[in-house]
Amino acid sequence: MRRELKVPQPLFPFALLREKTIWRSDAMAACHGAALVSLIAYLPIYLRTARGLSPAETGYLLLPIAFGIGIGSLATGRLVAQTGRTAIFPSLALIPVVAILLYVAFNHQTLDLAWFGLIIGVLTFFMGSVMGVVQVIVQNAAGPGMLGAAAGSVQFSRAVGASFGTALVGAILFAVFKSHTGGAADVFADLVERGPSSLAGLAPAARSTAEFALSAGFRAVFLTITGFTALALVFAWSIPSRKL
Repeated sequence: MRRELKVPQPLFPFALLREKTIWRSDAMAACHGAALVSLIAYLPIYLRTARGLSPAETGYLLLPIAFGIGIGSLATGRLVAQTGRTAIFPSLALIPVVAILLYVAFNHQTLDLAWFGLIIGVLTFFMGSVMGVVQVIVQNAAGPGMLGAAAGSVQFSRAVGASFGTALVGAILFAVFKSHTGGAADVFADLVERGPSSLAGLAPAARSTAEFALSAGFRAVFLTITGFTALALVFAWSIPSRKL
């Protein structure tokens, strides 16, 4: 940090990060990256282990994520261009994301798969309101002379958030699962390989315990992702610069 503060073109632009608009936008990008990448990483595992879907079926059910993010980003970009407003869009869009994730966390066992896919599509549509807006806000606040550094700070923040978030969610999933079963590795490996049918050979008590552990583990996953999104929402509301 001492060297970076002295050189004229630092790798880490600490001068930029002193700006409230920039560091809060970067923090929002980090939380958004943690939530979105964790969702993409653990949804296939959830659909395989808890719902018994094949890889092909899982792929089809994840298509709404691609469409939702893309359409949401395009719609937000058009709104920013028309209104000149920026942070207001994630400030509003992340509210239903938090609500939807809470709903999924406590009802994921009983959701119809078609309804689940629709919910994920709507959720990711609203999540598409973040990254493009963050890029615009940070580059506008940095000015022409620091555009590259500003853009780099956004990507760095998102990457760090995604890495940390995915690792934390995985740790929580296995910690919760192991706390209920005592033998997480073997049971969970069988679930990933063969789906819920792997539990059929267990004794009734053990099968009930594993099913409860799986439900509790993924409830913790969805609640952790909700926490990341809620933090992103707080940062979105706290950004001082809200219009181009």
